[in-house]
Amino acid sequence: MHHHSTITTSTRGHPPLITRLTGLLLAATVMLTSGVAMADTGMDVSKWQGCVSASAAAQAKAGGAAFAFVKVSEGNGYTDSVADCTMQGLASAGIRRGVYHYARPDLGNTPEAEADWFVSQTRGYIGKGVIPVLDWEPGGSYNTWTWWAKRWLDRVQAAWGVKPLIYMSASVIKAGDWRAVANADYGLWVAGYPAGYTQDRLRDPGAVPYDVSPWKFAAAWQYSSSGRVPGVGDRIDVNWFYGDAATWAKYAGAEHGTNANPTPSTPAETPQQGAPTGDVESLARAVIRGDYGNMPQRRVLLGSRYDEVQARVDQILAGNAPTSQTTGQTAATRVTVRAGDTLSAIAARTGLWPLSAWSVPSGDRNRIYPGQTVVYTGSATTSQAPATSGHVVRAGESLWSIYGTGWSAAAARNGISAPYVIYPGQVLR
Repeated sequence: MHHHSTITTSTRGHPPLITRLTGLLLAATVMLTSGVAMADTGMDVSKWQGCVSASAAAQAKAGGAAFAFVKVSEGNGYTDSVADCTMQGLASAGIRRGVYHYARPDLGNTPEAEADWFVSQTRGYIGKGVIPVLDWEPGGSYNTWTWWAKRWLDRVQAAWGVKPLIYMSASVIKAGDWRAVANADYGLWVAGYPAGYTQDRLRDPGAVPYDVSPWKFAAAWQYSSSGRVPGVGDRIDVNWFYGDAATWAKYAGAEHGTNANPTPSTPAETPQQGAPTGDVESLARAVIRGDYGNMPQRRVLLGSRYDEVQARVDQILAGNAPTSQTTGQTAATRVTVRAGDTLSAIAARTGLWPLSAWSVPSGDRNRIYPGQTVVYTGSATTSQAPATSGHVVRAGESLWSIYGTGWSAAAARNGISAPYVIYPGQVLR
């Protein structure tokens, strides 16, 4: 997978060749509803390839790409800037889709915080045949933090209702004890390049040539990082998925059947470990916007904060939100800047005004950058944010999913032209 230069990509080494797993394809066959095992070629992409538009996706599909994994998030606050654009392009071409999160335990983030961020950025894809994935390549001693990965996977499973895959290199499998993850039926997407970094292509690479135990088999294999994919590029990560469309749908819990993992999962009814930070007011407004979904996912994502936040939500919806100013109290709220954010957008999202009550690292409120932390230190005498008039776009949405047959009129009304790309956080009239 391709990430920014500060990330150590452990998949770029050359894992040792080990005896092939003789039962791999037979194990994959068991997962299928039909009696014949099929497999497909695909790719994984991020912002470094740019948006894979509808036309580019169509070329990739014609060239053999049946699926694609798309980077959506990283750490606790970063969202890939072209993820939604690519997801729309892939969907238009009929390419099956997965979304992945790049784990950053090295930044001190809890797995619950990162899982919640991923879910908040991908909620629009739940139930739409999309497979969630944890990209595990933190490097160094963090590779052994299998407990961190397990907690992330558990939390995302509770919110999505399906079990994510986990991606790692063949060498990282041997760096830690992955039995708890494998025994919980989280599928493996393994990376390893026995042919090195010479130009490759979408093809059938055969069985995985590495020992993937404690997993019984790999769900997918990234066999090269230098594949040529028509319409996308010449140095693309190319993959082989051990299954067909029906298998994919089962992993995603989509219409072709239930989750393909041996133990079907359902959203948890009780709070999980960890909880979002922030003041009750901003969390309540985020719930009302839909950032925390419906029950039981909302209870899971809010964790130990659920009771106090939901009580405030109920007050607001009942028309009991205080409108008078409250004196003698102060608020200190820390917010991680998202891609595309402005300070006004953050103030609107949190309901904390005026802008003069916010402090930013640069000292200039017009200069903030993704990943930075901005802090509200004003008193509670601030006014409420002005009401947003229109629809706020969420991840996974398109003009069609929002407006149906009225999509073209909505595009004209909002000044959106072909290829009609919209972005999370955008307000549509």
